[in-house]
Amino acid sequence: MKQCLSNQALGRRSGMSGCIAVLGLGRMGSAMARRLAEKGYSLVLWNRTVSRAKVLAEELGAEVVASPREAADACEFIHIVVSDDEASLEVLSGSNGVATKPLTGKIVFNHATVTPRHSIVADSIVSRAGGIYVEAPVAGNPRNALEGSLVILCSSRAGERVCNTKHLRDLGDVVYLGEPPRAAAAKLAFNLSFLSIIAGLGEAFALVESYGLSADLFAREVLGRTWIKTIVERYGERLWPRGKASFVARLAGKDARYAFEALTDAGLPGGVAAAVANHYALMTLMGQGEEDYPSLAGFLAELARSRNRKGRD
Repeated sequence: MKQCLSNQALGRRSGMSGCIAVLGLGRMGSAMARRLAEKGYSLVLWNRTVSRAKVLAEELGAEVVASPREAADACEFIHIVVSDDEASLEVLSGSNGVATKPLTGKIVFNHATVTPRHSIVADSIVSRAGGIYVEAPVAGNPRNALEGSLVILCSSRAGERVCNTKHLRDLGDVVYLGEPPRAAAAKLAFNLSFLSIIAGLGEAFALVESYGLSADLFAREVLGRTWIKTIVERYGERLWPRGKASFVARLAGKDARYAFEALTDAGLPGGVAAAVANHYALMTLMGQGEEDYPSLAGFLAELARSRNRKGRD
């Protein structure tokens, strides 16, 4: 069943009237809030860690509320920026969730990277409450959010027009992909594309290290003379653990696992996604889950190097 917005309602939502609620103030949520505040929008903020919301609200001149439900009561645009299916479900339908009261006339944008299975459920929850659900996962990092240069993958049963609200376009380029869960699937496919490259590079590094050849030398003297040089140069020092991250390994592993689950749900093999998820799970288990995602390559190289040293001992 297709959801519809009248031209009059869409017109109200396309301007800068009404406030915007941002629920979840991690790296991406905070950056999106800063961008929207810079563009002149009135913000209502919520975060599980209240102190983080208060600090950001003071910086931006925004209001802080105690629950997602209060944010939904206050604003017509509700943006969810959390980390996974479970957090998204809690924000939507937990004891003080967005959809625990009617959402008539409100639009819920979900920027979380979630499974298609979850997105179908989320759409149903919001629709039953009378609201409009919009899948809106993003490609990009917090810096892109601050610059307004995100790529926003958008799906909604309300159609393309609901994805073209001005404040959403102020965050970046909006790509309409049809009805849910297409945007959720596209985001997982996008992440799997670059995560599998990193995992493959990491296994290549581990392979040469296992046979006594330095991964650094291999990258410089072999890969550096081929088209793969562009990939190595693209990531540079980020291929090695260094304690600074824009997208942490723990969440990269979650996304690869979600990609595997989505492929399995579709009755398809997901061997690459499973392997990538396992590599990041091992990295997280060994205490490096908060490192930058490309450093998986260096992690696997060091793992092979360490085993070589133990073998010699």
